[in-house]
Amino acid sequence: MSLRWTPKWVTKVVSVGGKDVEVCYDEVTKLYACPFCAPHCRSGGLSDRGSYFFSEKDLIEHIKAHKLALWEHRKFEEQELEEEEEEEADEEE
Repeated sequence: MSLRWTPKWVTKVVSVGGKDVEVCYDEVTKLYACPFCAPHCRSGGLSDRGSYFFSEKDLIEHIKAHKLALWEHRKFEEQELEEEEEEEADEEE
């Protein structure tokens, strides 16, 4: 069993917040690739990292999340929480 496949990327245009964005769509697996996470798809490639979606709607929501950088905020909040816990532990000593 192989963990990789040979994609047949085609370019599709989706509307994200009123702007047209070119995305890759694999005709083999029927997956959409995020053009920001997996830019290699435009050249026909496949890499170890990337974000792939079965539905166009999920891809659009993911692209919107890039603008908000939600994963960066979550990391920042987790870091703040850890720092607060460390400060509380220091105050108790």
